Amino acid sequence: MDLLLTFEILLYLNIYYFGLYFGMEMLFLFIKFWLVEHYTWFLYDLVLLCILGGIESMRLYMSQVEDIGRKMEVIFRILVFTVPSQYLVAYFTFYQTRLTQLDLVLGLIMLVTQFIQLGCAFATCLPKYNTISLRQILGMC
Repeated sequence: MDLLLTFEILLYLNIYYFGLYFGMEMLFLFIKFWLVEHYTWFLYDLVLLCILGGIESMRLYMSQVEDIGRKMEVIFRILVFTVPSQYLVAYFTFYQTRLTQLDLVLGLIMLVTQFIQLGCAFATCLPKYNTISLRQILGMC
C-alpha cells in the first residue's frame, strides 16, 4: 500500500468533506442558538468553529502543491496543522451540546479520516531505512 498516495487522496477528499462538515456545524450552531434554552456557549462555539475553519483551510490549501512526495517540509507542516484541527473536531463531536446524532456521525467520519491522514503523513516523514530480511540474518549464522 502506498502511504503517500493514500495521504494525497484523503487530503483531496477532505476538501469537499470539510465544506460539508463546516456548513452543517454552522447550521447546527445557529439552530441551537434559536431552539435551545439557556444556550450560553454560542459565541465561544462560533469562535472555535471559525478557528477550525481557518486551520483546516490553511492545511488543505498547503496540500495543493504538485509532487507533494518530494516536499517533506510541506508534509510536516500539514502534519503539524492536523493536530489542532483534530482537537477542535473532537470538541465539536464529543464535548459541545449535541442537537442531533448527525453531529456525532459527521465528527467521527472527520476524525477517522484525519487520524488516517496523520498516520500516513507520519509514516511518509519517517526516514526510509534499509530493512534486513530474514534470509540475511540466517545467512550470517
